[in-house]
Amino acid sequence: IKSQLHSFYSTMIVYRDIISGDEILSDAYKLEEVFDAEGNKIEGLMSCESKNITKGGGDVDIGCGNSFGGTGEEEGVDNTAETVNNVIDGFQYTETQIGTAMDFKNWIKEYMNAVVLKLRAAGKPKEDIQKFKATAPEIAKFFIKQFSDVQFYLGPSFNPETMVFSIYKEGALYPSFYFIMAGLVAEKF
Repeated sequence: IKSQLHSFYSTMIVYRDIISGDEILSDAYKLEEVFDAEGNKIEGLMSCESKNITKGGGDVDIGCGNSFGGTGEEEGVDNTAETVNNVIDGFQYTETQIGTAMDFKNWIKEYMNAVVLKLRAAGKPKEDIQKFKATAPEIAKFFIKQFSDVQFYLGPSFNPETMVFSIYKEGALYPSFYFIMAGLVAEKF
């Protein structure tokens, strides 16, 4: 039982992009199903919420001098701390632009075809490939309908053949990131 518990707690899933090889996401972020404006589930598309976090810096000055273990009278603010988006920072995304909705439509068509080729090359069952091909138009429509609200990101390799997308859901303070699951390979660590 001890070895089973160890393997249970030490396994992490990282999702790697099948085109660029970039690590795009991990199971540390809760994936959620995606629904369009009419409430229809978009098969093959998942999202995760993001948030801002403070990165760097060690001590937090709450204004009480050394009452809580500080070493000086009134220590200053640590200028090495910065606020970052946890998903963008965690996977080293870089925001990019794609141009017009027509440019995006052409790009996503090429992307979907590249995913199909990668799935074939990986020896995926024909049924899996057909399923992806059947869901691809709905995924594309989801983004095209919201094109003006979509932000585009490249992974750490800056490969423009693959991207990650984000949209601020209504009332959200931070964006949700969207992933085309057929374009990702899950690896256990």
